Amino acid sequence: MRTWQSLRVVVLACWALAWVCAPAQARDASDYSTQELVEALTQRLSKTLRAGPTRDAPGNDAAIVLLEGKALALQPRLRSVPGMRVLTQAQLVQEQRAVFLIISQLGMQGPDILIDFETPSNASFGTLRVQDQAGKLVFKNEDRYRSSSGARATYARLYGGLPCRAGSEMAYHFGYRPGPAGECPVQHFPSSDSAFDW
Repeated sequence: MRTWQSLRVVVLACWALAWVCAPAQARDASDYSTQELVEALTQRLSKTLRAGPTRDAPGNDAAIVLLEGKALALQPRLRSVPGMRVLTQAQLVQEQRAVFLIISQLGMQGPDILIDFETPSNASFGTLRVQDQAGKLVFKNEDRYRSSSGARATYARLYGGLPCRAGSEMAYHFGYRPGPAGECPVQHFPSSDSAFDW
C-alpha cells in the first residue's frame, strides 16, 4: 500500500514538473484581442499621442483613439483604460482634440495583423504589420508616409465650419500664428484643407 502511494506521489510530481517546464504555446498576433492590440499600439505611439499639439500646450495623460470606416465595427470590443481613451467622433469633436489616433481598419493576414492608422498631429498615415515575437507584439511599417495635406484634410473634415474654443487642443494646434497661445485666430475652423487656411 505504501509503495503504491509513493509511486502515485512520484508520478504526480513528474507530471507537475513536466507541465511547469513545458515550453509556452507560441502565439500569433492574430491570437491577441482587439483590446490588447490597440493598447499595445497606443503604447508604441505614446510619444506622439501623449504630446501636446504645440510646444507650449499641455500634454495628455491618455492616448485618444477614434475608430472610423471598417474599424467602427470594433467599437464594442474596446474600452477606455488608464492611459487610453476610446472616443466617438462626436466626443472627439466636442472636446476639440487635435492629438489622437484614428484606426480605420484592423484585419488578419495569416498569423499577422494589419492596422490602417492615422495620427494627424504629426501628419503620419499608413499600415502597420503586427507580429508576435517571443511573446511580445512588434510593429513594423508595412506602408507608412507623411502628408501634411492629408492631415489638414482630416482636421477640415472633422472641424470645418465649427466654432473654435479658446484653450482647446485645436485652438493650440490652429493658433500657431502670432498671438497668445491657445487663443483662436479666427472664430470658425476652415472647411478648406488649403495650407493658406490652416
